[in-house]
Amino acid sequence: MNKTRKIDLLYRKAKGQGFNASPEEIRELRKYKVEAGADASYATKANIRDYVTAVDGGACFGSFYDWCMNNKRADRRRRGSSEKEIASFNRSQSMGAAFLGWLTWGVAIYWIFDERISVNQCAVLGAIVSILLQRYSRKWAAFTLFLLPLILVSVIASF
Repeated sequence: MNKTRKIDLLYRKAKGQGFNASPEEIRELRKYKVEAGADASYATKANIRDYVTAVDGGACFGSFYDWCMNNKRADRRRRGSSEKEIASFNRSQSMGAAFLGWLTWGVAIYWIFDERISVNQCAVLGAIVSILLQRYSRKWAAFTLFLLPLILVSVIASF
């Protein structure tokens, strides 16, 4: 399948429109994590073309939404879609993740390393881990920032 066909099919998928694709084409499109509905406000043919190029080049492994947010790309015709506004939104999300992560991931790291690292270092490491996890998968942020460290701590505490 050529790149133009991929872009067209992924654009239709992001917009929630129906599309005719063969089973081979659908199989080939699986590596592109474009979803209908939530991705619609970020779906432009230019954004999808750049995302496909990034995935094909090995520079991106995340979802289309995460790629758009990390690269400050959206449909400029929509409200809140300028680079400045997306950067501000990303900054506020990162700060929120850091504030939650320094506690949850900080405690998890402290217990994982059996109290061998200082509390301050664990808090900083927890903030860094949470920012990285939030940046990689924004849709799973509630799980990765809150539930995952609690699960890890409870599993490690049982040993």
